[in-house]
Amino acid sequence: MSNLKIQKLNIKIERSIAIINAKTLAKLSIQPSANVKIKSLNSEIMCEVMSTDDLIEPGFIGLTEGQIKDLQSKVDKKVKVYTRRRPASIEFIKQKQAGKIWSESQLRSIVSDITFGQYTDMEISMFTLAQYYKGLNMDEVQFLTQSMVEFGATLDFGEPVYDKHSIGGIPGNKISLVIVPTVAAAGLLIPKTSSRAITSPSGTADTMEVLCEVNFSSDEMLEIAPKVRGMLVWGCKLDLSPLDDIVIHRVEQPLGIDPHSQMLASIFSKKVCTGVDHMVLDIPTGAGSKMPTRESAIQYAHESTELGRRLGIHIEAALSYGEQPLGKAVGPALEAKEALEVLLGKGPTSVFEKSNELTGILFEMAGLAQAGQGSSLAADFILKGKAQAKMEQILEAQGGNPKVTPEDIEIGQYTADIQAPKDGYIVKLSNVGIKKVAYAAGCPNHKKAGIYLHKKGGDFCKKDETLMTIYSDSESRLTEAVNLAVNLSPYILEGMIIKRISSGTKV
Repeated sequence: MSNLKIQKLNIKIERSIAIINAKTLAKLSIQPSANVKIKSLNSEIMCEVMSTDDLIEPGFIGLTEGQIKDLQSKVDKKVKVYTRRRPASIEFIKQKQAGKIWSESQLRSIVSDITFGQYTDMEISMFTLAQYYKGLNMDEVQFLTQSMVEFGATLDFGEPVYDKHSIGGIPGNKISLVIVPTVAAAGLLIPKTSSRAITSPSGTADTMEVLCEVNFSSDEMLEIAPKVRGMLVWGCKLDLSPLDDIVIHRVEQPLGIDPHSQMLASIFSKKVCTGVDHMVLDIPTGAGSKMPTRESAIQYAHESTELGRRLGIHIEAALSYGEQPLGKAVGPALEAKEALEVLLGKGPTSVFEKSNELTGILFEMAGLAQAGQGSSLAADFILKGKAQAKMEQILEAQGGNPKVTPEDIEIGQYTADIQAPKDGYIVKLSNVGIKKVAYAAGCPNHKKAGIYLHKKGGDFCKKDETLMTIYSDSESRLTEAVNLAVNLSPYILEGMIIKRISSGTKV
């Protein structure tokens, strides 16, 4: 262990690194790329060490502004640096990889160590991939969920809380921006926490952030939500189930995976933390979705309702059509624009109808409508302008412009059209292909990027008619997206060859 003075690094980097002079490292017998603990008087962080000959002076440690803040320290203040010991709970992950079942205490130990910064990114990946490849039984999922809740904040609104959640995975799923104000307009409390995109071009938080602030503290949410009856916020800043955000940002987003068990625990830990009593769960199913078969979606629905029962949440799961993108807009700004259009009684019928059907289920759960009548009531709230009026209140409460119109939304200045190669009916529109093109255009980090789908599955198109328009705020990203669209061919037209097999092709 040694005391080193803090030197500020004027860099921005996602990884937690510390830069130390090579002479100092040799003196401390610490190898470059080793993981070390850095401890101040008030806090502690873990970093990966990088060596330098001249960037940092001997006796100093280079840390970013964020790391200094996490340490609750200042430049030139001394911190203790020592080699980090691997947590004992790592052995439990190795046991899971060998097919063992995790106990409640083992999962609690793993969650505690990850939450309090004892794991490296590689070790968090081990935990996530163990779930991805080995899976968890329902007891393990329950224990994981409860442990995630235990090490985070919880909110108590003192009244019944309603919620809608989608497992995501399909492009264009912006319906939360329609459902929340509609439910809130009926007087029900729906303080919705959302994530950023994991496996889609835009998460609900990404889309809502186009219109207003989404970063709120727990105290702010407890104050604002009961007044306006609804909010749409990013869950990360609330410190609800912190392990979830750690896993999402450090493993799931970079790797593009969302393990089945972690997805369940992620959803339900956040719902328990926000005091949700009644929830409708949207499960898109179909090729290119997270639930590619009807059987897998039904199984997931049963698991969700069972987990909800164990945790005291009334769940209604709804399987929805997920064979192609929802609506015509894909990407944060374009989706925000389309959601506002739907609240005005315009926009794609598919978005309007799906929003009303899921809202209707919540209305029926709340006793506001009889079975089968909830969607009609939800449509009435939109067509009479009540949902739009409530959205204006929510936007104002979250620091946005309550009078924003769809035309006010700025989208990427660089555009390109993808045209039909021949006449024919569109027999398939690939979710995977559309997502890849949207990512190339800049989604979700560049909010003005996205795709507008002029044609969808089942539509007829003529040769050279525009199938979709790609938007980007970068010429180079637009070029990449166009090239990818041409190579992937997300649209399959009737009569187009899918694959050629010759007599020499092996079965």
